Amino acid sequence: MTIQAPHRLFRRSSGVPVLTGKRLIIIEDEFLIALDMQRTLETAGATEAVLTRNFEEAAALGEAIAGFDLVILPPPVPEERHHRPVVDRIRAGGLAVLVCSGFRGSGVGRPLADAEFLDKPFADEDLIAACERALARRNR
Repeated sequence: MTIQAPHRLFRRSSGVPVLTGKRLIIIEDEFLIALDMQRTLETAGATEAVLTRNFEEAAALGEAIAGFDLVILPPPVPEERHHRPVVDRIRAGGLAVLVCSGFRGSGVGRPLADAEFLDKPFADEDLIAACERALARRNR
């Protein structure tokens, strides 16, 4: 089933949704925000947008992480080590990374220094544009 993007910014000039065929992981502890992000990303053509509440749940995806194109996550807190397995798999798998936070630069350290950053709160269009930028960075 093809989902029709209601907003023109969710589509390329060719009419194809901007995230067509992309598989995404969303790490977000606020359930309603996560659901809204999932809806937006799937409307923009994402094949799959998997929700996890935290780094521990994302780590449970194991080696499957490498099969995704993009991960959207909060900034890892350097003092907390539970994010390391996920960040390591993201880096090893060459996934695009989008860090979402209400605190610009908070905790975005060396392993994610080159990630795309999106300030919260954000509009749907901003989320889609940030995903596109993150995917473009990965493809360089």
